[in-house]
Amino acid sequence: MTFCACVKEVPVVSKAPEPVDAGLSEADLILPKVDAIEREVIDVLRVNDEALWKSWTTGAPLDLPANAKGHEALLGKNTLDVLRRARELRPKDTERIDALSRWITGEALVRGVATETEAITSLEASATFLVDGKEFAWRDLGKTLLSERSAVKRRSIWVASHEVALKLDALIARRDQKATEVLASLGEPGPLEYAARSRGFELAQLEKRAEDALAASDEEWKATLQALSDLDVKLPAVQLTRGDFPRLLKVPAAIDAEFPKAKVATRLIQTLGALGEYGKPGLTLDLAEAAKKNPLPLTVAPASNDVRVSIRPLGGLRDQQLALAEVGAALQLKKMAAEPVFRGRLASPLAAQTESERFAALLTDGSWLSANEVKDTAAVIKSVKAQRLFMLRRAAGLVLARLAASRAADEAAARSAFVTVMTLAMGVTLSAEEGARWRVETDDFLRSATLLEAMLAAQASPLTLPAPASAQ
Repeated sequence: MTFCACVKEVPVVSKAPEPVDAGLSEADLILPKVDAIEREVIDVLRVNDEALWKSWTTGAPLDLPANAKGHEALLGKNTLDVLRRARELRPKDTERIDALSRWITGEALVRGVATETEAITSLEASATFLVDGKEFAWRDLGKTLLSERSAVKRRSIWVASHEVALKLDALIARRDQKATEVLASLGEPGPLEYAARSRGFELAQLEKRAEDALAASDEEWKATLQALSDLDVKLPAVQLTRGDFPRLLKVPAAIDAEFPKAKVATRLIQTLGALGEYGKPGLTLDLAEAAKKNPLPLTVAPASNDVRVSIRPLGGLRDQQLALAEVGAALQLKKMAAEPVFRGRLASPLAAQTESERFAALLTDGSWLSANEVKDTAAVIKSVKAQRLFMLRRAAGLVLARLAASRAADEAAARSAFVTVMTLAMGVTLSAEEGARWRVETDDFLRSATLLEAMLAAQASPLTLPAPASAQ
């Protein structure tokens, strides 16, 4: 049997279609990645804020690191590289991209130095030192100096506390080195340069602003310092030491009595009412006095239309000031959080800090004090102005000391620069030994600079309110 083969026609296989140009550029293609990063950041923020609020107002356990599980990749260099490329390709989205980068870097840094930070916190909580055989707790140093009537004993306590400062200095140096390493792993510059960029500061201009602030307030501070000493300490200003400041700035009992616990909340409500903000949606003011509630003020914003403020009134001038400051920051956050992409929650802290300082300065406004039934307005204004002038000059001094330390050739030069600058800023002579405190008091991340700029802005544009209704 013969078989014959039939030749079949071989089918023609067409080429794969050429890609069609859909008109999408790299700038278009990277946008969904930025959107996805933003959604994840906002989700983490929401979970963290809810957990923090619950812990703060009820005393529930708090474990923020646990909330970040599943988001580890978000806090890495790859994410930041995507945002850096997006910034190049989409300059019109710079503000949003920078806000996301700032938050991601900050969170990664906090986690990267967590071990070192815990060591510092532990030492601050447990460290003690001896004076004439008596043990003192470092954490209570301010209260101890405030309550000590004897200038000689205050000086002894202050000098003895240098022992703990030296131990803290070593731990802070270790944390700062780790922070430098973490930032480098993320492709960022050193802590000081990163802080300046992320907070929108130019270091040369910042230095000039701090110098100008000290020069402009020098004569007023000298007079204020002596006046404070005349009230209680009874020493010539040239004999004062750093250890005298808690006592110098002590609020007289008669002034504290002008701000009873019951009226702290009432005055907040009246101030919000005068602004037309009380009872409006988007702002929750928790003034409950629950025993497990944290007494420190807190503001969170889990969503753009959900800004919450927790305040547990304790009474006293400083409590009133803290409460006003927190409400000011919350109102600014509420305003900014309403913008697209919830920008306020991720923004540089300067805007919220400025509004906080403007509200805190209401305690120097005679009209506000009178409308809120404060009787000795002159004494209150004098006390608050002295405190705020101290804060301003200390912030300016710390900025200058930190910048000087960054240029110092070695540790000895950094300590010497701190002593020189803070002697000028505080108006009292620091000993060489106090140079050991330069890391304890300054910081690489320019928080003092933010406070300084906020206080200067609040001075230039003070808050004015319609007179609120009489206090209840």
